[in-house]
Amino acid sequence: MRYLLSQVEIDLLKGTAITAQGTKAIRAKTLAVLQILIQHADQVVTKAQLLDTVWQGVVVQEQVLVQSIRELRELLGADSIKTHPRTGYQLVAEVIPIQRIKVANYRRSAVVLTVLILAVSWLMLSGQWGAKNHAAHYPTVAFLPVENAILDDVHTAVPLHGLAYLSKHTRAEAELHVVAAEHVLTTLSHSPWYSDDTGQIRLSRRQDVLQLQERLGADLLIETRLSGFPQDMQLQYTLNFNWGAEQGVVFAPDPEQAYQALIARLASRFGGHEQQLNVQRHLDFSNEAFARGVQLYLSREYQDAIAALRLALSHTGDPLTVRRYLAASLANHGDVTAALALLQQNIAATGDGAVTQRERMRANLMMGYLLINWPQQANREQELADAETYIATAHDQASDSSDHLFIAYALEELGKIKRIQGRYSEASRLLHSALSYHQRFDAIYGQTNALIELARIATEQGEQQEAERLFTQAQQVADASNAIPNQIWIWLAQADLLRQSRHVELANQLASRARALAMDADDPVLIERVEAWFASAPIYTVN
Repeated sequence: MRYLLSQVEIDLLKGTAITAQGTKAIRAKTLAVLQILIQHADQVVTKAQLLDTVWQGVVVQEQVLVQSIRELRELLGADSIKTHPRTGYQLVAEVIPIQRIKVANYRRSAVVLTVLILAVSWLMLSGQWGAKNHAAHYPTVAFLPVENAILDDVHTAVPLHGLAYLSKHTRAEAELHVVAAEHVLTTLSHSPWYSDDTGQIRLSRRQDVLQLQERLGADLLIETRLSGFPQDMQLQYTLNFNWGAEQGVVFAPDPEQAYQALIARLASRFGGHEQQLNVQRHLDFSNEAFARGVQLYLSREYQDAIAALRLALSHTGDPLTVRRYLAASLANHGDVTAALALLQQNIAATGDGAVTQRERMRANLMMGYLLINWPQQANREQELADAETYIATAHDQASDSSDHLFIAYALEELGKIKRIQGRYSEASRLLHSALSYHQRFDAIYGQTNALIELARIATEQGEQQEAERLFTQAQQVADASNAIPNQIWIWLAQADLLRQSRHVELANQLASRARALAMDADDPVLIERVEAWFASAPIYTVN
């Protein structure tokens, strides 16, 4: 997956270009355009084909493609890509695979290699090789590209970057034999389990896994899936052996820290000598059940998730995270009272460790969120006051640990309470403060929720022009990163306000746009929220 174009070394896995001036990162969409042009070298690729493939399912202006072509020409030279007016583009720079450059070196060492092969063969036949190396046998590991469940442009490079990172660092840090990322990609591209249209891998049967393992020569095939939100992510993994599979999940603020956590587990589990892969060893049942529960929760199969998470809770020595997911599943399934009781247990948990402190903070924030969005008490004012107490506590805990993400979350929820109470000046101050925190993060679309709340305040005060400006700003922020969930959330918020003001037809038009985008993204959370709007049901869920 490395090529030489116009004296520039392109690494499609890492998304980098090495020039005389040094290494430069290539923007994700621009990298995708270049990959298609390389695949169709010396052919004219139509603008429609590029837009439909790279910006699949998203309505964009042709200017976004023009920008990517401009960036590639700045990198490779003005004559590297030819424009065919009103048709498309053609890569005319010579595409030289890096492996081809190295062929001469391989030939020069052929004689030496032959001698080494003969020597190794003699050792194996004499039994000396096996005797010396049996104790040093490590399993051969193969990673599949990381499945990216984060619907934005910021994490477009996750599948290939994750594969490259896991392969390289597992080999170096866990001292395991790892199938090269390039070989994995080549094998997948010639397999029935990879779709050129969607870029997704589907191993639907156990037999598919075994066949792919055999093709790759791997004892252990690892599937991973990254989900969550920037600064607050989870990496689910499945370890596929010849005898079966195990699941697990790790949490981290960013992708690379999640990969490192998985590598540490692999090193601990398989990095020793004489590992036996034909039997189950060191199996953490609570983590297996927890991973299954998280998977069901993310699929919105709440009833089954509740059963798996209760099983995990009864076996784990670290219940806080399991309890949080169980509380979220119960709330989304309709049992808010049981969810609140579980979160109270987390709030009461003792210990000064970083994990315990963060779970207490999360529990306070979730308690307030549930009380705001799922009223349980007859006295609504008291309920909002209780919610404010919990969220203010979460804010203080986040401030003590300098957790800017959760400070922003807490400020948003406090602002929402003030809006519901009609205290608009206080609400605006809190929401603008939340915006200032979100603007510090690379994923700028985190600003969306605060902007929506500010637009609601403007609408409730009769300042329709200001509301429209804020919704436009929110849309620009979401569009800049192609953050599909945020685009949908903005449309639903606008539709909700239109329906309240009895502009039903316009409301349905916006909600229909949200429905189409959710269906195109094939995301069960988004589909559920949109359908809830059409059913005039609460569109909130606990994430």
